[in-house]
Amino acid sequence: MTSGVANFAGDCGECSDRGKYHKATCPGGMQVGQSATVNGNSPQNCVVANDKGTVFGIELLSNAGFYSYQVRVDAQGPSGAFSGSMYLAFEDETHDVYYLSIYASRRESHTVSFNSSSPNIIAIYWSDYDFTVKTGDAARAKADFKVLSPA
Repeated sequence: MTSGVANFAGDCGECSDRGKYHKATCPGGMQVGQSATVNGNSPQNCVVANDKGTVFGIELLSNAGFYSYQVRVDAQGPSGAFSGSMYLAFEDETHDVYYLSIYASRRESHTVSFNSSSPNIIAIYWSDYDFTVKTGDAARAKADFKVLSPA
């Protein structure tokens, strides 16, 4: 298990264009036991959505049970009537992508549990709208994973 911080670099701020998403990547990936920063700062400065939707923290953990790994996200969804959700995705080194939707406007812990032969998270994606990550010209099939929101 590695401790410390993995710094992702890339987009910052709200992605309000339907069908698009922001992306931040980390060479070598966020390893088990690490938390994420984006552009050298807390995710709350960059990974945001409409109406105060905010990600405060992201970490990759080992997990007991059927799924071996877990991305834990400390976040709150957008607030207000018809504000919608904040949509996130996490890509591991096998290029499997795991999705999470955050709709509750209170700050909570959300988890995405998964199995992978190379679990390091190499990219984080977010948007105000539901999306499917594209690699090259092909949309990535959704990998087998379990979401628990709130944790």
